[in-house]
Amino acid sequence: MNRNHLLFSIVIPTYNRADFLPATIKSLLAQTFQKFELLIVDDGSTDDTEQVVRTLNDPRLFYFKKENAERGAARNFGARLAKGEYINFFDSDDLAYANHLHMAEATVTKLASPEVFHLGYDVKNTQGQLLRRVAKFPPTINDELINGNHLSCNGVFIRSDIAMAYAFSENRGLSASEDYALWLKLASRFPIHCVNTITSTVVNHEQRSVLQVDKTKLLLRLTLLQHDVMNDSEFLKRYGKKTDVFNAFLHVHIALHLAMAGNPPWENGGYLVKAMRYKPSIVFSYRFLAALKKVIL
Repeated sequence: MNRNHLLFSIVIPTYNRADFLPATIKSLLAQTFQKFELLIVDDGSTDDTEQVVRTLNDPRLFYFKKENAERGAARNFGARLAKGEYINFFDSDDLAYANHLHMAEATVTKLASPEVFHLGYDVKNTQGQLLRRVAKFPPTINDELINGNHLSCNGVFIRSDIAMAYAFSENRGLSASEDYALWLKLASRFPIHCVNTITSTVVNHEQRSVLQVDKTKLLLRLTLLQHDVMNDSEFLKRYGKKTDVFNAFLHVHIALHLAMAGNPPWENGGYLVKAMRYKPSIVFSYRFLAALKKVIL
């Protein structure tokens, strides 16, 4: 395959996802738009990931194995190898609809090669039942990103020059929030355009890393996230007056996920109190009320 003049490079970081990965790859190879390459970055898997990928013979598919260093490092590794004008970082346990790259190509044309854009997605369980659709974004989502990570990594396309200039954090402690940290840095510098056409599915399953809650790791991760973005001068310039909103929702996130993990209600409630101190009006938000319900029940 001639890897020159490609519009898209899809980078899939993976670690011990041999059971999910084939369906993900096949969904991407079935795209109606064909001018792309698919880079699998195996982050030190100990299962039969390599054998599974090797059975999928396609000239657009490239496999690379590296020492385990978490997903931020794996994504950066793939980005450095990518030849496309845009890079899409797709998760190895999710699925693309056939229109994923066709809609991305149309967006690149319509918006005259934007730095960053995002396509809509839905969430399904492992039986394929629809749980929710996420496709009601404003034309640019910069203002809304301050109150939480609403983007699916699968839906984000970054122009290659921007991806080279702004990489994912490779701090292991930040893993599972490294994408949000990058979105906030990009949103501080460029418009993040949104197209409300659903082109991919996030598969909700028990093995999903973001659903596995370890209190110590969660608190470290969100502390690192807070430190990472609050030390970015462009973030402070763009969102300086809204950092209270960022910190408030960060504490709501902690309360909710600790409650889901069975942490003591009194401790979880303490994080909601801290959220109110940052932003009293947060008590009227849906997420605060959802977290409060989970803490009480």
